[in-house]
Amino acid sequence: MEPLKMPLTFNCSPPPFAASVDDTVLMKNLLDTHKPNGRAFDVKPVMSVIEQIFRHASSTVLATTFQSIVTEESNAHDDSIDLDALGGVSYVIQQISCEITCKCTGGTDSHATTLGLLSGPILSVYPWEGKVVLILAAFAMSYGEFWLTGQICTVNPLAKSVGLLKRMPELLRHVHALKPKFDALDNLIKEMLELTRCIIAFSELPVNYISMEVPAMVEALSCIPTAVYWIIKSAVTSSAQVVGLISVNHGHLVSTSEAWEISSLAYKVKNIHGHLKKQLEMCLQIIEEKKSIEAYRILQQLFLTIHVDNMKILRTIFPSKDDYPFIRRSLDKKVHVEVLRRKAVLLLFSDLQITVKEHLTILNALQQTHSNHCQQNMFEIVWVPIMEPVNDLINGENQLKEILQVAAEMPWLTAYPPPHPRSAFVKYVRNEWRFSKKAILVALDGQGKVTNPNALYMINIWGVHAYPFSTEREESLWRAESWRLHFVCKDIDPVLSSWISEKKQICLYGGEDIDWIRSFTSNMKKITKNAGVSTEMVYVGKAHPGASIKKIIDTVRTEKISDVWSFESISFFWMRLESMLHSLMQIQMGFEMDKIQQEVISLLTYGNSARGCGLLSRGDHEMFVNEGHAFTLVLDNYHSWKDKILEKGFIGAFQAGYVLHRTADHCVKLVLPSSSTVHCIPCPQCKKNMERYLLLQCCGAQLVPNHPAATATNKIATATAVTAAATAYEASMVAGASTATATAYEASTIASATTTSATTASATAYEASTIAGAATVTAYEASINAATAYEASISAATATTYEVSTF
Repeated sequence: MEPLKMPLTFNCSPPPFAASVDDTVLMKNLLDTHKPNGRAFDVKPVMSVIEQIFRHASSTVLATTFQSIVTEESNAHDDSIDLDALGGVSYVIQQISCEITCKCTGGTDSHATTLGLLSGPILSVYPWEGKVVLILAAFAMSYGEFWLTGQICTVNPLAKSVGLLKRMPELLRHVHALKPKFDALDNLIKEMLELTRCIIAFSELPVNYISMEVPAMVEALSCIPTAVYWIIKSAVTSSAQVVGLISVNHGHLVSTSEAWEISSLAYKVKNIHGHLKKQLEMCLQIIEEKKSIEAYRILQQLFLTIHVDNMKILRTIFPSKDDYPFIRRSLDKKVHVEVLRRKAVLLLFSDLQITVKEHLTILNALQQTHSNHCQQNMFEIVWVPIMEPVNDLINGENQLKEILQVAAEMPWLTAYPPPHPRSAFVKYVRNEWRFSKKAILVALDGQGKVTNPNALYMINIWGVHAYPFSTEREESLWRAESWRLHFVCKDIDPVLSSWISEKKQICLYGGEDIDWIRSFTSNMKKITKNAGVSTEMVYVGKAHPGASIKKIIDTVRTEKISDVWSFESISFFWMRLESMLHSLMQIQMGFEMDKIQQEVISLLTYGNSARGCGLLSRGDHEMFVNEGHAFTLVLDNYHSWKDKILEKGFIGAFQAGYVLHRTADHCVKLVLPSSSTVHCIPCPQCKKNMERYLLLQCCGAQLVPNHPAATATNKIATATAVTAAATAYEASMVAGASTATATAYEASTIASATTTSATTASATAYEASTIAGAATVTAYEASINAATAYEASISAATATTYEVSTF
């Protein structure tokens, strides 16, 4: 990439740091010395040698020198250095070194010497970064020779003789007295190197990503000549200090004024570096942003282009120097990108909270596919962990270790190292493929084309039959489906499948109120027995099951209330239903899928209800789905519809009983993850579009709504305010009563009595009572949460929450 060339003219305004000479005059003098003629050289190899010299020639080696210890590292040679690049400037460096030594021996003023070097025929024609590197190289040469003689004079006869002429034996005898001076020199050299690297970094900025008119660039260019001046002056002063060690007797080896001069120069150079480094960081940020925008556009174009195979896309999104961007941790080996050539690739994006159990269906699909001869090795799954940005190295290393630990449990490939959190690819994944927190599975075909923005839904629904995971395949599978119990409960319970085949009457029910469960199951068994209908009952928990559901599963098993699924099966059942909704919304097939979509919405909505849910079915097609409260209402009025059983069958008569006794009052909700793209859902009761709320949830606890009229997020309240309304049902009755009779004042009173939030006060009573019955919903939801928060405990505890979406 073309390096940024420093302009011939600079802003002559004084730099933003103090100087011992007039800054304006100094800047003018410096610019007068700068007469570049295009002569330049590669500064990196020279800088590499300079750094090696100063690393070995320092006061830290002083103790080992005195003990006559020579390490192999001191004699090591770096084979990576370009010797040809050094050959072009070696003679120039020698000339400058001689000139500095000569002037230092004569006791010339360091300021005059510095300007003399800059205005001389050697340095004046080089760019600023070239000037400073040549000066540092010249100083490093003489400084390195001095230390080389001192280090080997006790073991090498030639060095011993040269050392006598340089008074090395006497210097070594006063090694401890000299240590403060050399420590100060080491510190100054360190600051000189840091500032030089910063100047070189400016010279390497790409011109096509940053303009000279950028304020940070303008500021930096005005500071660089001054920075070069102080580096050269520091090199001259340091050279004079070393030369002075040979020319004075041992009584004058240590001078307080000399040590102070070195320390003050180090402080000055450090300040300049700090200022220049800030400008560099701002410039790099601008460049990074422009590169990111460019890379993002390249990705957009790349995914719109037709390719022969998927190699170009995979190498772009998973760059690797050796073409081994993946690991298969379970086999502890790196994997070449060519393994994926022309295969369908499923990119599994998730954060580090992913667990293999959550995506067991993917693992099953992979295993089944590989056992199928026709489809063997036709696709690969690649886990792409999306990390949160971290600012320190330790946290970054911990994240990488955590990735390896998770990857060890996976049979599929892992992108390692993972993409940088601020990379264009991660931004593309978040923007174009809508990744947030919840895992997504993007399907690419053998040419790298995106065939499905999230195939996770269809794999959850159809497993291996979803292959090749395209949107077209998803639509095809939906067209072949109908709303039937076998489809709803597919691959969950083989016993249930046999019941369906035998056309038995089946009742799936759920909820987290164990008293309601006992009462409901007892009534259902008694009434079906009275009607002469054998009914198989299965407890299916509720949507988003938590710890409370695990307890109820144990209770149902222990008390033999009914059949019950495992917690994993319950979780998969509701997750699969949620996948159905997302899949239907994603492909948007319209009217032909309305029946299935409405039924899925109904089941999910009732599965979120605090009042339980139920599904009554006979065989595969005849089904009735509603809230548990509705089931209780119909069972309690059995006498009013039992005569219709012979005519309509038990389920038909049950539905007739529901129509006969149902009321207009209802309050239902559908809870979806905050990453959901579902925005408009009709109510399963009245068919009006449900309102959208912001809710918070803690693990296994109830949800707290935030009404749109409120100004801040409500928080879970303790249950002390609603101990009188002990159950969720009673609380909902209070809310229902307030709908018909409550004034605006009463509605706001109910809301304030059941939530401890400042937001209720901010909404006027009129707003609370007039926004589509929102006060009713708020009061109902708030009372439900107050009464049942943390599993209906009276001592409901405030919990850490996270955002979800609800309707």
